[in-house]
Amino acid sequence: MDHKKIDQLLKKKNIARLVLQGISILGIFFGFIWLGCPIAFISGIQRVNHAIDDAFYYALLILSGALSILGAYLIYTSYLMLRGREFGAIKLISAFLAMISFGMVQPLVSASGKIASFIKDIAGLASLLFPVLVYLICVKLLKRLLKVAYGTKEISGTQHSTDKQ
Repeated sequence: MDHKKIDQLLKKKNIARLVLQGISILGIFFGFIWLGCPIAFISGIQRVNHAIDDAFYYALLILSGALSILGAYLIYTSYLMLRGREFGAIKLISAFLAMISFGMVQPLVSASGKIASFIKDIAGLASLLFPVLVYLICVKLLKRLLKVAYGTKEISGTQHSTDKQ
């Protein structure tokens, strides 16, 4: 191989690794946000003193526990991805991006109250399919990025990379 081609491949590989490390840092950041949400929920429970069902309190506690577990898991898997050891955070980060896209599309569908019900039904179906499409695209792009960063063989979510950083 030509020396220029080797340099270009190494540059692409280093850029892909930097992008993956940036994505894993964002995963750690969002994990800390998910760990902070239960604190906000619990402080909100303490501020509300009027009559609300006990079921509401229990639901908030269960949601707080689930968010704590998801946040800790996202931090852990993103840290492993940052170190180049495990890439299970890719699907979790893709799912998070899909949830964000659903949250962005849904208000547009609900605000379209003046259009025909047929078009509103199609927009509602599209708002459900859009996050699935975002998830699939994100997973595919991140797996291609993994292939560029760590070699030509496919690296699964739990397989350790053989390449040292």
